[in-house]
Order: sequence, then C-alpha cells, then structure tokens
Amino acid sequence: MWNQRWIVSVVCVSVLCLSLKPLSAEEVPSGTKPQATAKPADPLLAEVDKAISVSTRRYLTANVHTPWQIMHGLLALRQDYEVKQGGEKVNALTWMSKGVTFKGDQWFERTRYGGRAHPYSRAYAFEGHPNQFLAILAMADVPADHEIVTRGADTIRVSDLVKHAQMEIKSSVEITWTLWALSHYLGADATWISKNGEAWSIERLVRMQTREPVRTAACGGSHGLFALTYARNEYLKKGAPLRGVWFEADQKIQRYIREARANQNSDWTFSPNYFSGRQHSNSFETRLNTSGHTLEFLVLALPKERLREQWIRNGVFAVTRDLLTNQQSPAECGSLYHALDALVIYRDRTKPKPAPEVAATENTPAAEIDDSVVAPE
Repeated sequence: MWNQRWIVSVVCVSVLCLSLKPLSAEEVPSGTKPQATAKPADPLLAEVDKAISVSTRRYLTANVHTPWQIMHGLLALRQDYEVKQGGEKVNALTWMSKGVTFKGDQWFERTRYGGRAHPYSRAYAFEGHPNQFLAILAMADVPADHEIVTRGADTIRVSDLVKHAQMEIKSSVEITWTLWALSHYLGADATWISKNGEAWSIERLVRMQTREPVRTAACGGSHGLFALTYARNEYLKKGAPLRGVWFEADQKIQRYIREARANQNSDWTFSPNYFSGRQHSNSFETRLNTSGHTLEFLVLALPKERLREQWIRNGVFAVTRDLLTNQQSPAECGSLYHALDALVIYRDRTKPKPAPEVAATENTPAAEIDDSVVAPE
C-alpha cells in the first residue's frame, strides 16, 4: 500500500431512544396470540451492528473522492453502499455504472478483449493492483451481466472485465486480486487460454498464490491470504476433499490462522506486525488498519463453528470498540473499509436466521440462554 493517506470524515446522526414499559395483561388486545419466547440476541452482534451503522455514515462524495476510495466502500457495504452527490445520497454502484469520470479519465474502459477498470496512474486514484476493482465487484456479488457505461453510449458488462482478466494474465504480474475475482465469477474448476496461448486455470493461480511470501506482501500478506481463502471456499462448495494444490493452500491458511492467534494482543487487537510477531499500537489508525485486515482474513478463513471461539469474538469486539469509540476521528479509507468488511462478513456468517413464528402453549418451554459464548466483558 502507498504511504499517502486519504481521510474520510464522520457524519454524526442523533438517535432518540424511547423506553417502553411492557403491556399489562389487561392491555393486551383481544385475539393476540402469545408467541414463543425468542432466544436472546447475541450482545456481540448488537455491537457489530452499531459499529457498521455508525461507520456507514462516513459518506464519501462523488467526483471528489477517488475511484479507489469509493470502490473500497463498495467492498465493505456491497450493493447497498451510498455516496453523496450534490448533497443527496445516491447508490454508489448505480452511479459509478453510468460512465462516470475522475479528473477526465473514465472509471472503466473497453479493451480488445472486453473491458477493464482504469489502470493504476497515481496513488489512491484508480486500481492499485491488477483487477482490484473486479475483485471488489465480486465481493459485492455484482452479477456478471451487470452493465457499465464506458465512454459515450458504449456499454460493457462485468463479464467483459472477467474476459479481459483471463486474456491479459501473466505470471510476472501480481495475481492476488485476479485469483479472488476469477474464482468468484468462473468457479474453482475453470481453465482457459490467455492471449499468448498459455494454459491457465484457477488451480494454477492457487498454486502461485500458495507459494507467494506472506510477510513481505502488501498489508502484511492479508490480501493474498484472503484471496487464497476465497478460492479455497469456492472449491469446498463442491463438496470435494482437499487434495493436491487445494490441500497445500489450506495448510497455508491454517498456518496463518495460528500465527494471527499467537500474535493477538492482551487488549484483543491484532499485531501491527501482522504475522511477523506481536506488537501493540496506541494509534487508532494503525490498529484499524492491521486489526481490520487480519480480522478480515480470519472471519472468512475459519469454519463457521470456530467463529464462536472466544479469541475471535474478542478480536471482533476490539474492532467494533475502536470504531465506536473513535467514530468522530478521521479514518483512512482502506483501513476503515477493510475493517468494516471484516465485521460485515462476521455478521453475515454468524447472525441466526429468524425463527418461524409459532403459537406458545402451556407445554412450550422457554428458550434457554446459551451462556457458553458471551461477549467480552
């Protein structure tokens, strides 16, 4: 990542909370059916929801903030992400798909093989890594047939970005975000021939990413581990056993899960050294960047049942606490939105499905409180 910092300010919104007393038996309307007692909500998820809600109000401004910054908002908040345009809130994906420009340059452009996001030109302007924007569209689950205006009335689809990535791929260029994007849009079994006549596959990309060093990579190697995990998860959806390159990839993922846990600080933040040893920081921006990136990898890499382990819940709580405590402090976009993405993934993977409404009877037992897993004190 680059040294230059771009800052996004918080917009504070006042919320009025009302305290309501329960209705007495005489006040219950006739014909109302008693409901079964619902299982108490997880207090940690309540804090996660608060942190996401507060951070969502850090609005970026269309045509002022850069494509790189706004795309990071899409990474975290998916297709619901909004930006400010002329003082009004607009859907970011809809807005950016209408042929927008930044300082005279198109966000997306047509190419010989389909289309691409505007390549890197300067720090924090456009893509910082090959196919980074395509990977973000994948994270937001934007469909392959989604249309994007390039110049004039010319229109490409996300599938054109995928085709361009397949044709232009080279072993001499970073493949982290390409692996992330193509494993989403093509699946774990995909194979193809590049423009140079070279045979490629998702398995080849996984092998390359597995062999990449972690500690010297961007953001402590967290992006590479996330992309590798994303591809492994797509493979596991097939129900196939982990063999060959997939087994090697999983072993690397498991190793760095252990490293992250070993380097977790006593205040539950993760090390500013990422996977290179324990360290603590008194800087909100540093903690948000390093804990957020590490947690983002962990909540995608761990099986769902392990997200209940106390150390990972503590790590989630540390990030939510930082976002809520420092909600009026400036935050760098990359750090903020990767941390927010971690919370969104955690929420989506752990939030219980709403139970169907059933009528309570004298024989209906009250739901038991699961006190085996609690929010950090």
